[in-house]
Amino acid sequence: MNNRLSAAFFVAGIVMLLLGVLLYLTGWYFYYGLWAVAIGAVLVLITNKRWLTKGLVAGIPVLLVCWLFAQSFGPSQTFLLPIGYTGTLTVVHGEPCGQPDRKEDGRYIIEVPENGVAIIQRKSEGGWVDDKYYYVDKAGRRTPVANWIPHVVEPVFPRACLGGSGTSQYRDHEEIHYSDHYVQSTPSDTLKEIDFEARGHLMDSVVQECRESRE
Repeated sequence: MNNRLSAAFFVAGIVMLLLGVLLYLTGWYFYYGLWAVAIGAVLVLITNKRWLTKGLVAGIPVLLVCWLFAQSFGPSQTFLLPIGYTGTLTVVHGEPCGQPDRKEDGRYIIEVPENGVAIIQRKSEGGWVDDKYYYVDKAGRRTPVANWIPHVVEPVFPRACLGGSGTSQYRDHEEIHYSDHYVQSTPSDTLKEIDFEARGHLMDSVVQECRESRE
């Protein structure tokens, strides 16, 4: 490779590396950012520059993105659901009166009561979702619930997924930090049938009862 072409590749590689890091940091375009960083690193590495120079220019952005990627994973969680449960499952985070941390094989265990509102002591942590769901019968036998993947041509039932998270405040008391999950046991179960206002008041009532139990 002649020096002129090498210089052009080097500059193009730096541009791609910087663009890739910026895209990755936006969150919305992280996938394109990964590709841009990879292409930028290749362009830099095939130039005629010294290996020390190439290693520093390409290595720093690559290591930065790898570190950010590793930090972006949320906790691994396993939800134990009452057999046949369907609809909204709410997890309330950061309540001292809630379930203490318990792990199996490195995964946090969250036991969901019949009312579908699980209160845990651990605070909410963002990141890539690693959730598993199981129905549990009275004998303790676990039946896997599939992860709900949108737009799948042939969905598997029962299935469940994370819906979203937020903060609520009812009756002027301390904020409630929660996340919602959706469980669909049959194709006929739809989110349209869920009364979200009623679910909010149920969560409020259950949390208040939990907090008052510590007083």
